[in-house]
Amino acid sequence: MPKEKKPKWYVVWFGHAPGVYASWDKAKAQVDGFPGAKFKAFDTFGEADRALNAGPPSPAPRVMRPTDPLTGLKTSATKPIVPSISVDAACDMTTGVMEYRGVDTATGAEIFRMGPFQGATNNLGEFLAVVHALGLQRRAVGTLPIYTDSRTAMSWLKNKFAKTTIERNKMNADVFALIDRAEKWLKQHSYPNKVLKWETDQWGENPADFGRK
Repeated sequence: MPKEKKPKWYVVWFGHAPGVYASWDKAKAQVDGFPGAKFKAFDTFGEADRALNAGPPSPAPRVMRPTDPLTGLKTSATKPIVPSISVDAACDMTTGVMEYRGVDTATGAEIFRMGPFQGATNNLGEFLAVVHALGLQRRAVGTLPIYTDSRTAMSWLKNKFAKTTIERNKMNADVFALIDRAEKWLKQHSYPNKVLKWETDQWGENPADFGRK
């Protein structure tokens, strides 16, 4: 008689709902379509539970460039890190209509999209996109790197303040409500995610680019 196959327990560290699952079907539902999903099977519930609490295995170290003198942040030496999230914004400078989004760097699958907003700028959108991605990652207990091609957004992020010259008015009240929330979030939370510069000259357009240039 063949040996009865022992059931496995599945840990989902990064997924729609992280946790321990008693079947692959249930675990698979949590990782399908989730950028950078991380999971593993274990023989016993005890092993799985301990692994969930300990966190996912650390990724292999990557070669990094020296610190960016403007932002103090690092960027990848030769190619983008995957899995990761890329963010970008688009703004019609004649109307001030702006929107921003985040995508899976490897596949281009859209993770979030916000807007259109009135009376804004591209820099405001880039800043909001980075903080939006950080917030989503924190809720998912995720550590994915986040790419932006905006040095301004990275500088604002470092200072936890959007140093914009745009004046607040009724038209852009919703944008500045988001800016206020983003600045408050940055001052109240820490995050393990690296925010990195997308190297357009080497890698081509940011995967989150709206293609309106």
